[in-house]
Amino acid sequence: MTHLNDITTDTNVSTRSKGSHLTIDDRVKISVLKELEYSNRMIAQYIGVAHGTIDREIKRGMVTKMSKQSNNGKVYCYYKEYYDPYTAQERCEKSRPNCGRTPIYQSSPEIINLLDDLMLGEFDFKDHDKFESLDSQKCSPYATLKIAESLVNDDVKLPASERPIYNWIDKGLLRTKNIDLLEKTRRTKAKHGRTPKREQPGKNISQRPKEVETHTTFGHWEMDTVQGKKSAEDPVILVLAERLTRYNLAFKITSKTPNAVSRVITKLKELTGDYFDEIFKTITPDNGSEFFEVANEVDQVYYADAYSPWQRGTNENNNRLLRRSITKGTSLQLFSEFDVGQANLRLNSYPRKILGSKSSLDRFEEEILKIIDPETLAV
Repeated sequence: MTHLNDITTDTNVSTRSKGSHLTIDDRVKISVLKELEYSNRMIAQYIGVAHGTIDREIKRGMVTKMSKQSNNGKVYCYYKEYYDPYTAQERCEKSRPNCGRTPIYQSSPEIINLLDDLMLGEFDFKDHDKFESLDSQKCSPYATLKIAESLVNDDVKLPASERPIYNWIDKGLLRTKNIDLLEKTRRTKAKHGRTPKREQPGKNISQRPKEVETHTTFGHWEMDTVQGKKSAEDPVILVLAERLTRYNLAFKITSKTPNAVSRVITKLKELTGDYFDEIFKTITPDNGSEFFEVANEVDQVYYADAYSPWQRGTNENNNRLLRRSITKGTSLQLFSEFDVGQANLRLNSYPRKILGSKSSLDRFEEEILKIIDPETLAV
């Protein structure tokens, strides 16, 4: 019998990646080595797999061969079992679709329908007070997963992360398509080019405390305006975004002017009273002329550079979410203050991955309760 050392040299012993399947070439080698009466362990060493893999492979590929022999007018049938590599390959290919766990999209069609309804804005939240403000709003795969977790029983199986949902969409397994995802087709890498110089009425963002950049302390806000229809007569929405909690404030104001912005600042000071400086530690406005009076009313104001939206990333992300309810090009005269408030509530109630699946509203309330005694809050 040929010894294993005769065939296992540095050039022909297989080096396989872990978990790789046997190929037809591997199976032909197994067949030849079995004919040479090598043990399964020796074959496993040569092929580069565990000996249990060879044991199972031999069982998979066993076939029975019948031969006939005549003697004195009688026909004798002889049966012999042997390993056939091509039969083994065929049986492997037939069984492979049934390998592993049954995917959720096959085993739980009702869960798939729930995910689709949430991503397409077709789910009815009327019996779910916590998410009622999200009614008719499309949700991202991550938000969809987190909302679904709170809607179904604990024993119902859901994807472990949003990644499988994206994969199912890419494979066309859901009603939801990539075009239905409000962010996926729009995200592009920011281009940080040279910033044009423009006179500013106060301190520049480069002078802002470094701790603001870390998103680890509460009370640092970014300020911007959201326009509907670009017209001097059309109202605008003044927005402030808190960097740690991503909480958004939105106020419909009559015009894009310093006086209109100042009235909102005055209103915020009245609402927060002695706590204003703790809640609004810094404000980073856009470089627009409507914010030029803010520095006269708030101590720690740092103006972003002109044409540099990435310096107010929280603002920009929140504005994009707000645009889901208030689309660009639509006159804001069609939206009441209540409508703007509801749109902003939907934004703040949205579960966010960056907040550990909590909403901005949840996180903002946690931070406010660290500053203000709950007993002093109005009911």
